[in-house]
Amino acid sequence: MLTIATIRLQRQAILEEMAGLEMIRRGSVTEQVLHPMGRKGKRYSCGPYAVYTVKRGGRTFSRRLPVDERDRFREQVDACHRFQELTRKLMELGEALCDLSMRQDAEKKTPNV
Repeated sequence: MLTIATIRLQRQAILEEMAGLEMIRRGSVTEQVLHPMGRKGKRYSCGPYAVYTVKRGGRTFSRRLPVDERDRFREQVDACHRFQELTRKLMELGEALCDLSMRQDAEKKTPNV
């Protein structure tokens, strides 16, 4: 069972990790392969190309990434996913802290018989 002290330690560790996530970017980076038609109706493949996609204001924007930016964008998107995961964990710990605090308050108010 978690105690208030262990929850606070876990919470502090999460906040420290979140503070270290400086370069974060929403969206996704995917690989795209094009199959255009060549001469005499033969298909050929071009790529794969890295494509960055993000939603803003209800619209989806995509752009092809140069090879030298692909890894940097992936790291930034992965950092955003980690930030979202840490935020969920922080909320869970906050709720657990509230529940423990309320339980302890209820135990204090209950008279010993």
